[in-house]
Amino acid sequence: MENLERQKEDLKLKVFNHKLNYLIIVIGIVSAVIAAISLFDSQTVNVGQHMKSISGSSFELYGRGVYHNDSISMAAQARGQDFVTLFLGVPFLFFAMILNQRKSRRGRFFLAGTLAYFLYTYTMYCFSGTYNRFFIFYVLLTSLSFFMFVACVTSFDLDKMKQGFTSKLPIKYLAISNIVFAALIGVNWLGYLKEPTTSLKLEHYTTFPIQAMDLGLVLPVIVFSSVMLLRKQNWGYLLLPIMTMKGLTLLLALDAMILFMSINGVEVSLAEILIFSGYTLVVALNFYLIQKNIKSDSLVDLETGRQESHQSFKHEDELTRRA
Repeated sequence: MENLERQKEDLKLKVFNHKLNYLIIVIGIVSAVIAAISLFDSQTVNVGQHMKSISGSSFELYGRGVYHNDSISMAAQARGQDFVTLFLGVPFLFFAMILNQRKSRRGRFFLAGTLAYFLYTYTMYCFSGTYNRFFIFYVLLTSLSFFMFVACVTSFDLDKMKQGFTSKLPIKYLAISNIVFAALIGVNWLGYLKEPTTSLKLEHYTTFPIQAMDLGLVLPVIVFSSVMLLRKQNWGYLLLPIMTMKGLTLLLALDAMILFMSINGVEVSLAEILIFSGYTLVVALNFYLIQKNIKSDSLVDLETGRQESHQSFKHEDELTRRA
């Protein structure tokens, strides 16, 4: 009985300050409003205007709405991201918040992964693309997402992460598939750094902020968490589910970007289409496998109750035999 109580106590989540939910609501509402306006605002501003890149090439501006000073390619990518944020990111953020409010371990992971998506997205909006009227809101959302992400991640008990998963978690598959994914994305992004690709991809911008974030931060964290999971270390059990959740939402955003780019007549390489669409399916499978093998508090209570019931029947049998 003492072992069962200790196991149940180990699996309990740390207390999450639910006053922080107000900040999550702010993130959801502000990002929904910005995404909706950016997605549906089609007011003509400077359609047909061209800009020259640092290499002397000429690029046509989108010319409409919030992204009127961005290239057609960048505007299509941003609108694809806004589409996913509005119709998937924000609803899932509120869904995860409600689950977390109910002290669900699965909900806590969902919340951390979704906050990672918002942090990445609005950090990207701060540094990529052309300045627009929503810049200060991008900064606000980046700041709120960062502090909420830190608050959420630090609410997990690192020393007890492994106990929160079932023994059926496919550790080797999850770790290896994520390492392969990181390698493919890394090779694809490094391909941007050679001419003539660099000049074509830069358009009238000056650097690659998305590639910098991925190569410098995101991909190393994915590899680190995968190695830690292979070694059955607690860091792996903490980070890989969060990075998988964040990766799935971002891959869906990339798929939407590719779709919007195609609609706007922007050429997309076959390699990018195959890599991103294929790995969306792989990461979706990984997400399913991870969330399936997260122990829920109700499951722990049920298993504990069954074992206590079994002990009770065993004790009654012993009394009957003695009588």
